[in-house]
Amino acid sequence: MPKNFLFPIILLLTVLLADALHAAPLKSLSLDFTRELTENDKMEHTVGTLHYDVKASRVVVEVTQPLKQIMVVKDKMLEIYYPVEKQAFRFISEGRIPLPFVDSIIQSTQAEYGLTAVGYTLDKHDIVDEVLYTYWAPPKKAKDKLGAVILGMRDDRLISAEIKNPDGQLVAKSLYQNHSKLGNNYIPMEVSSRLYGPKGQVLQHERIVYNNPQVNAEPPNPILNFTIPESVEVKEVKW
Repeated sequence: MPKNFLFPIILLLTVLLADALHAAPLKSLSLDFTRELTENDKMEHTVGTLHYDVKASRVVVEVTQPLKQIMVVKDKMLEIYYPVEKQAFRFISEGRIPLPFVDSIIQSTQAEYGLTAVGYTLDKHDIVDEVLYTYWAPPKKAKDKLGAVILGMRDDRLISAEIKNPDGQLVAKSLYQNHSKLGNNYIPMEVSSRLYGPKGQVLQHERIVYNNPQVNAEPPNPILNFTIPESVEVKEVKW
């Protein structure tokens, strides 16, 4: 998929969105965000609002900077609409769509980071300086493609996640900070992630700051039901 259509996913790992959402006692959640992505000595700054609807398992991302853009994600389909240019694209995937911004929020509400949903099993655990570290082994059928995942938990909050390749090399690490309790879950208001290369060099650094959380808004935000205007031609791509 072209880079300008979908934000890079740092965590290299996706979960079944419906399972994760229904595990959280939420009907809907909206969060404003600012995002900084540094890659090849260049920084990309993005501002917008993330919305998701639990029952519909539907995610809508409104981007206001650097350009106006609306992304709608549901199941295996991603739609992107540029309201100023009146252009629209529809991407249909063979598998579930990796969700920008959403994975870090949803996964952080799960004690097992959603790993059991994709076949990971708990291998061992350790406690260091009051932080509980759990070590997760990938499913046997995917051991040639996936490596171990190490989670750090403190006071029922996910504070770190490390992802390794099958050879045990660190490929991604995320830190979760400034948690806010929404319902029964602690949601990190700041997520910082690094993607590493084969020699340990940092390939990407991403920092997302969330604010102004709106939980179970009544009436629901109408953006949750957004559809591309019928007058706009939609270019469809399978990937």
